[in-house]
Amino acid sequence: MENVGSACNKRKRIIIALNILISVSSLLGVLLSCIFAVNDGYSDWYRRLFYFTQQSNIWIFLTCAVYAAIHLLKLSNTKLLALVDTLKFVFAVSITVTGIIFCALLAPFANFNIWSFANVLTHVITPLLAIFEFFLNGYLKAVRHRDVLLAMIPPALWFVFASILCLLKVDFGKGDPFPYFFMDFYNGAGLFGYVEGMPPKIGVFYWIAFFLLFIYGLGYLYYRLHNRIHKNK
Repeated sequence: MENVGSACNKRKRIIIALNILISVSSLLGVLLSCIFAVNDGYSDWYRRLFYFTQQSNIWIFLTCAVYAAIHLLKLSNTKLLALVDTLKFVFAVSITVTGIIFCALLAPFANFNIWSFANVLTHVITPLLAIFEFFLNGYLKAVRHRDVLLAMIPPALWFVFASILCLLKVDFGKGDPFPYFFMDFYNGAGLFGYVEGMPPKIGVFYWIAFFLLFIYGLGYLYYRLHNRIHKNK
């Protein structure tokens, strides 16, 4: 029994340390992104905060910082712990989406050096740490199927936010009224259209629908895997 208790305490310390590390990595990445925004070609530092990358890193920073504080201070409010556990799942999905979109859709086609230290922190290191921590951590309660739908809310809200800015033709920092190519309302395809070419262009609506379906699938995968890993806890 002593060995089991010792192993549990060691595991708990590792998880708290990971949450602190994720908090540092995400916050540092966002701060560096803003500090060097002008050097990276952005007109103003704050325009970088319009992007899903920075917002998802801020969400995971706040959640992991609160999680670490709760356990370091040994707070025993089970409702608060349950809420933070749910948010950990929700924002683990969001930060994973940040990493996947960057590595699969943005970095391969960038026409500049995209692998800055800030970008590596926000798009690679923080997502990998958050994914590892999520599956290592057996939370207070099992992840529920309805939590998968909750995981879709932050990206959906960002799409609404970004779409409003796009339609108002707000500059996202580099002279373009859109943050990513798949949010370009002005490429000829618009919201529901299709333009032939190499590559062909499809309307923003179809991109958003695709990403929301992808996020649901990713959340469902995380939900099943996490509960399977920790089913005997």
